Amino acid sequence: MPWLDPYARVTRRLGESVARLCQIASVLHVARFFGLDWKTVMDLDCAYLQRTLGPVDLEAWRSSAWMNSRCTRGHRYATVIVSLCKRVLWVGRGRGREDVRPFFALLGPQRCRRLRAAIMDMNTSYELEVRRHCPNAVVVFDLFHVVAKYGREVIDRVRSGRASIRGDRRHRKLVKSPLAAEEPRLVAFRRGRAARGAAGG
Repeated sequence: MPWLDPYARVTRRLGESVARLCQIASVLHVARFFGLDWKTVMDLDCAYLQRTLGPVDLEAWRSSAWMNSRCTRGHRYATVIVSLCKRVLWVGRGRGREDVRPFFALLGPQRCRRLRAAIMDMNTSYELEVRRHCPNAVVVFDLFHVVAKYGREVIDRVRSGRASIRGDRRHRKLVKSPLAAEEPRLVAFRRGRAARGAAGG
């Protein structure tokens, strides 16, 4: 039967429809849409990716990589390494030095020396391993994480310091709250609305 793969429980047409929808939606939502088990959807998506993308060709990989960490439930991390053409090169559990070291072992010394740039979040483990295995690579930090770190370590300290100089505990507490970046009038408006809601409730 040309419309059914060996040992498959869904038709090829349905499998391709599931895989195409997985490109824009989560596995759970696709499973609910088609009325399938989420594991079936995940297997169909993986099979489609293997057919269309094939194995990763590290020999054809050029000179740059983007290293990033992903967090799932329970603060379990995974490291995702992507080429600049948005092709996933490697995925591993965790984000420590020993967790990303297998990727460099997979590359080998010759390909490691070929690496010219590594874009990453501000994870010390990534930086140390790149500098150890790829001496010719330039470490580039993601602008989003640079700005976020600057906001946490510089701007918040300046605001907190100014509040301490004034000796105003109320303003110092406000600086540490998520409302610190908002205008004082907006803060007062929200507090007044919350108070009115509590009184009316």
